[in-house]
Amino acid sequence: MVGVLALVAFWMVPAAPAHAGGWAVTLLDPLPDRFEAGHSYTVGYWVLQHGSHPYAGDLGRTGLRLVGPNQQELTFEGVALREAAHYAVAIAVPGDGSWRVSAMQGVFDEHDVGTLTVPGAMTIKKPDVEIDLGGHDHGETPHWGAVHPPGHPGDGHGDHRAAAPADQSAGQPAQQPAQQPAQRSDALPAGALHSPVTAALAVFGAVVVLLSLALGVRPLRRRLRG
Repeated sequence: MVGVLALVAFWMVPAAPAHAGGWAVTLLDPLPDRFEAGHSYTVGYWVLQHGSHPYAGDLGRTGLRLVGPNQQELTFEGVALREAAHYAVAIAVPGDGSWRVSAMQGVFDEHDVGTLTVPGAMTIKKPDVEIDLGGHDHGETPHWGAVHPPGHPGDGHGDHRAAAPADQSAGQPAQQPAQQPAQRSDALPAGALHSPVTAALAVFGAVVVLLSLALGVRPLRRRLRG
């Protein structure tokens, strides 16, 4: 009974998020028109919390992960640049084929970037959340200057939240925007797990309930017998 009640209490307690802030997306800087096997390329990218601003804290390890033919996996770690939320990574693909590209985002879940065809170009997948690179007050952009993420209002492409094509080829800055409303900042990220503290509290609560019931049943039995 203790095990059953502890398990029930554990699943009734809300799950603790794996990290604060919920979610992030990665936007790539303009890419080469063509990628060839055996050549190295430097790719710039931006990791944006909530699709709008840099993460306030130690983001952790970022970079690009490529999964290609026969599930061959390549991992390339990026380095931070001078601009907030801006990174660069050098990649090299050993052979021809289609490579699925995802972005490692430190404390956040990985982001599905798109597909790299070698020889060929990178096809960027449109983010499924709203990207808003404008400021929160009268269009001001406090986070970036002349160097900024693609789709920024300073690029002069009009509304930075306008709809973009489903896929975008390399060499064209992705107009990042979105069809779905932005996720709430308090939403649980994918893969959120119960924390050990939560589990311990749930088990402790279940034991306390059982002991209370046991102590209350004994006097009741005595009165019934009397």
